[in-house]
Amino acid sequence: MTLDEDGAASPGFRRTSPVRQVLTIFGDYWWHVAEPMPTGAIVTALTDLGLKEAAARATLTRMVRGDLLRADRVGRRTTHRLTPRAREVVDEEGAWLDAFGLVEVPWDGLWSVLAFSIPEAERSSRHLARARLRWLGFAPLYDGVWLSPRDRAGEAMAQLQELGVRDVTSMRATLETSIAGGPQSAWDLDDVAAEYRRFAASVGGEVELGDPVAAFRERMRIMLGWQAFRVRDTGMPAELVPADWPRVSTRRAWARRYNALGECAEQRMRGLVAEIDAGLAELVSRRRMREESNT
Repeated sequence: MTLDEDGAASPGFRRTSPVRQVLTIFGDYWWHVAEPMPTGAIVTALTDLGLKEAAARATLTRMVRGDLLRADRVGRRTTHRLTPRAREVVDEEGAWLDAFGLVEVPWDGLWSVLAFSIPEAERSSRHLARARLRWLGFAPLYDGVWLSPRDRAGEAMAQLQELGVRDVTSMRATLETSIAGGPQSAWDLDDVAAEYRRFAASVGGEVELGDPVAAFRERMRIMLGWQAFRVRDTGMPAELVPADWPRVSTRRAWARRYNALGECAEQRMRGLVAEIDAGLAELVSRRRMREESNT
């Protein structure tokens, strides 16, 4: 599973998948902890984010059925932990978070091109295929022809074949096109830049600390908002975007606020776990993001 199957992340909670929120809670506050997290702490954290308790519990049940969580019960107490499948998702997302907006990979001038055909009768497969490709950084140049400036043709082809798409052709090549703006016009770069600037404005200003619940909510909001750029920007090489591309400056503004909220938000999560098991509360930690490149 890739995270896109649960809907793209957005700066607000209303359109954000609760499954994403759960995975983010584990990634932000329970990173590589062997012990399971008390179910009650997860449920209350989700209610902090606007879910009703019944919906929060239903989300956990759905994640167990989807092989993302494992549930255990000892007496009257239940706990949940990530499955190996979910840990792979969270670790992969963590690697992206550590690099995106900090590390600029030199572009080799080649495009990954994917051509495929899915019958009209298989609409659900078509929707899922497009979601997978967008998550991998592809965009449609024409109907059935998708491309990415990164070397992901093999990975994308494997994903489509896993979905049962039979007619797929992939290649790595230089591209020439008569389309105004070149192959990168498959992405609306003006819109992406505007999204960066809107998001940067939403995380700017002074950070008001002192309310752990508000800090927890805000930290989740901006984390999911930043994650959304994985689909919007896809790490477009510097050679293909305007000189004033706002990816790095937005990363800096986001990481600074995210880190500033960390202690107060961790206090909320630690308190939720402590209400159930004081010993486990000591395992709660907070993720910290690099604000500047070391190079």
